[in-house]
Amino acid sequence: MLVKHAAGNETNPWGAAPCGPLITASYRRGVLRAKVTLSDLTCRSARIDSMESLKPGMLVWITLPGLEARPAIVDWTSGFTAGLRFEAPLHPAVLDAILDGRMGSVH
Repeated sequence: MLVKHAAGNETNPWGAAPCGPLITASYRRGVLRAKVTLSDLTCRSARIDSMESLKPGMLVWITLPGLEARPAIVDWTSGFTAGLRFEAPLHPAVLDAILDGRMGSVH
């Protein structure tokens, strides 16, 4: 299924084109809250297109469709695009449901 396809893509090199479905997620850092486009979703990481320039090491909160907000650390940035690493990995079945579009919408 989709988990097998995404499992080999744990890191996102700078400049590589996003792969996988584009997902609308909620983003929070401090008082800033916004909808972001998320791609390259794996159990441990994701890429977002943000409204602000992030720096590696920053803590952000991402709310994926149907889930509570989860903390993520910025691993890399390129302009307003950032690679995130989740503090706690997603369960493979949850990842599969998100990528397959079976999870609810973002609040």
